[in-house]
Amino acid sequence: MATNRLTIPIVAFVAALVGLVAVRVGSDGEPDDSDGAPATEQSAPGGLRFTDVTKAAGLDEVHSRTDLTGESAMTAGAAVADVDGDGDLDIYLTRIGLPNRLLLNDGHGRFSDATEAAGVAGADPAHGSSAAAFLDVDADGDLDLVVTGAGTNGTTLYLNRGDGSFTDATAGSGLDDLPAVPDGAQAQMHGISFADYDRDGRLDLLLTHWDSATLAALSNPAIDQLQPDEHGSIVCARARWLAEQGWPRDPSLPENRGRLYRNEGGGRFRDVSAEVGLPFAQVLGFTGTFADVDGDGWDDLLLTGDFCTSRIFRNVSGTHFEDVTATARVATDENGMGSVVSDIDGDGDPDWFVTSIGPVGDEEKAPIQLGGFGSSGNRLYLNDGTGTFTDATDRFGLRDGGWGWGAAIEDLTNDGRLSVVMTNGYSTGDEERSGDEGRPSGTPADDPLRLWVPEKGTSTEVSSAAGLRDRGLGRALVAFDMDRDGDLDLLVANFGAAPRLYRNDTPRRHWLTVQLDDPGTPGNRRGVGAKVVVHAGGGQQARWVIGGGSYESQVPTEVHVGLGDGRRVERVEVWWPGAQAPQVLEDVDADQVLVIRRDAPR
Repeated sequence: MATNRLTIPIVAFVAALVGLVAVRVGSDGEPDDSDGAPATEQSAPGGLRFTDVTKAAGLDEVHSRTDLTGESAMTAGAAVADVDGDGDLDIYLTRIGLPNRLLLNDGHGRFSDATEAAGVAGADPAHGSSAAAFLDVDADGDLDLVVTGAGTNGTTLYLNRGDGSFTDATAGSGLDDLPAVPDGAQAQMHGISFADYDRDGRLDLLLTHWDSATLAALSNPAIDQLQPDEHGSIVCARARWLAEQGWPRDPSLPENRGRLYRNEGGGRFRDVSAEVGLPFAQVLGFTGTFADVDGDGWDDLLLTGDFCTSRIFRNVSGTHFEDVTATARVATDENGMGSVVSDIDGDGDPDWFVTSIGPVGDEEKAPIQLGGFGSSGNRLYLNDGTGTFTDATDRFGLRDGGWGWGAAIEDLTNDGRLSVVMTNGYSTGDEERSGDEGRPSGTPADDPLRLWVPEKGTSTEVSSAAGLRDRGLGRALVAFDMDRDGDLDLLVANFGAAPRLYRNDTPRRHWLTVQLDDPGTPGNRRGVGAKVVVHAGGGQQARWVIGGGSYESQVPTEVHVGLGDGRRVERVEVWWPGAQAPQVLEDVDADQVLVIRRDAPR
């Protein structure tokens, strides 16, 4: 996200870009409906309908009570996992100026705050936290927690004691190697993802960093002489110019904090970024997703980045990563933020949806006060099965989502069809405010959630009809079954305001949730990286167990499929990481959480 020419210090630029925001929050921290209207009685296609249950669920506390400027305005994280092992999905929210929150689920979608007892409030709340993820770091059977810092905070590793509490084990873990952030600068770390990239049975860790050095390099006046690239993007032309110049770096700026850490066992990690060929200093990184996009059995890395720096790196047998962005025909997104891997066209291959910046409200392009930089919207890349992609954004009607951040692609109606939902919104902090809400009047800060359902070969936007009325500044988004009733609910983390939790009240249809259990691989017992294919009703649906999520989020390590009227599943295939053939279950009952234990010899 850049101006035509940088002539101001980078920290000031970031502060001007996404600065102070006012979002209407009641005195008790409860978020108000954006227009004060009750939830709509109208329903979307398929009867899709959501109800805001934030207050009843116990989530109605604000993200921050401080002025949010610069990096803070891009931060509000959420991780969802079964932290206490009781079968229900719990929530961890990162915050700025306030302690983070660990919220345990009672099984019915009501949450109690266990932060203090668990000891996971986060490092130095004054600076706050950004992304978080639960994974079994030390292979002892319970979930540990990794949190990235906002402001000047670093990364924190919490090891699970097994009794509901955690201990800070950062020192000596290898995650304490990040360079210090100079006074007045910000860390700009926005993502955590994990996968067993080398298939040694232990989960490795990726941290992303929005590297301000790329923007600082744009102060060179030669930038102004460039012409748009072959796709009509001046933004990508500038990024290509920077690459040709060798990505010049101002030594006064913070060092790059992007990392791929190899898990060495016992709660220890080693930075292998340079060793495996990942050039993080060339990416304004937001979200990393590991997925085998070329079908060779090794998890590749899909990385979204601002200013045309999104990339795909092919995993070469766990030894190193090769940049295949050009041959894969991706990275035309001008400001990639959120990342979702899903089989949206139903051919069994992982496609890639990237949220970006598109027209907001009645604007035809990004508002001029934010620099007029690229605003060509989201991208949907369809995979041909070999890791080569075709841009199908317009075919699916998914380009214009406003100022995009987190996203999810899931079957929200349980009818076997995938919907797309995304958060959005921004504020520069310099708009005139009016009315008792304190929200900028008539500005893109009122950008609502977007929800698209498939219809006649394309997609239709139905967020208002479905009851998704949040107009906060959404960052993380997670779809998960909070009450284990068989449909997927939605959690949105808003910066500055309270999150929103939407209960799915769509008419009941049949479903199946699959969890994996691989006791022979204790370091990856939940099968992160596995592909699950469900055959039902004469068709098939493919899903992947992902370690991480879209922007500053973690999704549960399970997969969900809708079955419509079908009461039984003919066949479930599990392609465990690296397996040459699937494990198969036949004639499976619908409407259950099915735990599949790996039966292959080790």
